[in-house]
Amino acid sequence: MLEVCLIGAGGVGTIAAYVLEKSQQARVTAVLRSNYAVVREQGFDIDSVDHGDVRGWKPWNIVPSLSAAIPKPATSTTTTSQDQGHVQGYDFVVITTKALPDLIASLIPDLNPLVTPGKTSLVLIQNGLDIEAPLAAAFPDTPILSGISMIGSRLTSPRSIFHEDPDLLKLGAYFHHQDDSTNNIHNNKNHSTSSSQPEPQSSSSSSSSSSSLLSRETQLASARRFVDLYNAGLGDAHAKTGAECVLVHDVVAARWRKLLWNASFNTLCTLLRISVGELQSSPGRAALLEPAMREIAAVATAAGFGETVSDEIVAAMLDETPASSPFRPSMLVDLEKGRPFELDVILGAPLRVASEYNVPTPVLTQVYELLRVVQWTLQQNQKKIQER
Repeated sequence: MLEVCLIGAGGVGTIAAYVLEKSQQARVTAVLRSNYAVVREQGFDIDSVDHGDVRGWKPWNIVPSLSAAIPKPATSTTTTSQDQGHVQGYDFVVITTKALPDLIASLIPDLNPLVTPGKTSLVLIQNGLDIEAPLAAAFPDTPILSGISMIGSRLTSPRSIFHEDPDLLKLGAYFHHQDDSTNNIHNNKNHSTSSSQPEPQSSSSSSSSSSSLLSRETQLASARRFVDLYNAGLGDAHAKTGAECVLVHDVVAARWRKLLWNASFNTLCTLLRISVGELQSSPGRAALLEPAMREIAAVATAAGFGETVSDEIVAAMLDETPASSPFRPSMLVDLEKGRPFELDVILGAPLRVASEYNVPTPVLTQVYELLRVVQWTLQQNQKKIQER
């Protein structure tokens, strides 16, 4: 039985935890915070297009903090690994939190005791570009798997999940610290951005460069193992809805592909506070949406990922979202709920690549600067509430 620690049991994370346990090959220790008590008591209610109506479901173990999830060595009082909550080491630590730079930076020190060298792989199921770099720097000896989720799932209450779109997860190894001297630290030098956060120090106890090398095959094998595990949990959902976990060999290309949508639809809907259907129906489609999407495509092309963002793909993406759709993207939902939103990884990071390659981005740059003010206003309001 594989041991999994999952951090961030929101709409995406809870479905991932359910799928992993449904495989009957893994036990999930879920780290919950604000909803810990209610989920511990009553479990999750899940209304899922893939899995049907699930009531009162609980992961194998629920803990209120990362410190409570730290593996415990076997003692005379732990007779078997079946003892509830007793874990001697994790095979996968899955992170499904928002990809907020400050949050990830604060998370890294607490991850160290959860990672067992030679055993654990880190799995990131998050939005954005270059999100893996801080963790690769902090954990040079640990395989990092990068997942791009296309799921439509959200929390509707602290213990209720509404999952409306089939679970499609594209996942691959983020190749780093390879033992082949012809390879760079990252899996593609063209995706690297100048991060706005300080680079974390390595959590490895060794300073020797030879101890911070991973074989490409080790990293790829870890990705295959997780993909197989996830697909085992999807089971009949694959035949029912087409839900699937797909192994991709270039996760950076896959991230640029999703950014076509996220950096245009997600950001513009948030700025204008309208649904994707309203944006499609508005004058903003021609004046803002299409130019923004083509700017992202131009940046990705300059960075070496033109095939991922071809004119045909851009045209198809513009047309595949119906004008009748009431869908409100994740950034907009976060803003409406007064939560921080993923501006830096969704728009800041590709704009840094644009600057590196001298690609003009007039629409995206203006959207980014306006959203920075929106984000600042949100932060100021939160400070005022905290000071009361």
